[in-house]
Amino acid sequence: MYICMCNPFTDKDLDGALKNDSVKKKTSAVYKACSGGVKPCCGTCICEIRERIDTHNTEAPVIAAE
Repeated sequence: MYICMCNPFTDKDLDGALKNDSVKKKTSAVYKACSGGVKPCCGTCICEIRERIDTHNTEAPVIAAE
């Protein structure tokens, strides 16, 4: 499914960016990773990106302190 139509990238691109440890889990960094460094145009995809980042952060494994 396409997430962004202005600078086309899909949900698979977004998932790949979220799994990439070198990409900061900030909306701007994830967008940049998915779009090849291009800035957002209309911004309608930003809400979906934020939701996926939040979901990714809550599903990430928690390492217990010993």
